[in-house]
Amino acid sequence: MSESQHAILRKYGIKPVKRRGQNFLVDGNLARAIAADTLALGDEVLELGAGGGALTVHLLAGASRVACVEVDRHLCELLRSEFGDRKEFRLIEGDLAKMDWTAALAEAGVNPVVAGNLPYVLTSKVLFALADLREGINGAVFMVQKEVAERLAATPGGRDYGILAVVLGSVFEVKVMRSVSASVFWPKPDVESAIIRLVPRGDWSQAEFANFTRVVKTIFGQRRKKLRTQLRGHFSLSPEAADDLTARVGVDPDSRPEQIDPAGFRRLAAALIRKDEG
Repeated sequence: MSESQHAILRKYGIKPVKRRGQNFLVDGNLARAIAADTLALGDEVLELGAGGGALTVHLLAGASRVACVEVDRHLCELLRSEFGDRKEFRLIEGDLAKMDWTAALAEAGVNPVVAGNLPYVLTSKVLFALADLREGINGAVFMVQKEVAERLAATPGGRDYGILAVVLGSVFEVKVMRSVSASVFWPKPDVESAIIRLVPRGDWSQAEFANFTRVVKTIFGQRRKKLRTQLRGHFSLSPEAADDLTARVGVDPDSRPEQIDPAGFRRLAAALIRKDEG
């Protein structure tokens, strides 16, 4: 597919569907750079929302397998027509909101890299799904709205620091690779974007991670309340027990959620599960 993305879309009579929030990547240099970032992590790829194939064509140039997920039937026809004769290409016709992640990852290979331009409304859903499946991937490279990238990369104490930074940052090394101007899309969105890279890290059991995520979401549910108050209200600890537990895990009971670092949340969650088991 040597033609420009604009030319390809015109050839198939494809126009953006507003209700699906379609904004097609039309900058070939950026697509090539995203593909390079992705292939640096592995040569088997699950591409989410392949669209008109702007990224797909560059992934196929270096990958041993690319499984593309796309829900729009007209775009599926385009992808099948352009790449269907490539042995490395697979097409998964389906909706990201309802996807069988285990099956999709298996279609892409063994511990594939996940890549794509994530729809804003599904970004958190996709990121948390991959956090749960982190042992089955080599990493991920995504285009996301810039505000999501800022929240992922946020550090304690800032207004952007929250559930995404704590949970995703605990199981992935998160790096913002580059900012992206709205001008690389057709049509131009009203927001700026960024490319993020996620590489799995850390040693977590599924049970510990599930408990950790539950505790983080519970505490950030009332981010203006101090930890001591939340431990009493949500976890049925007396004031004395709350102070004893926080002293043992090295977390200030007077801190608010945005002041606790990911390691502190991990120690806190582990202590709370031991309390329940005891």
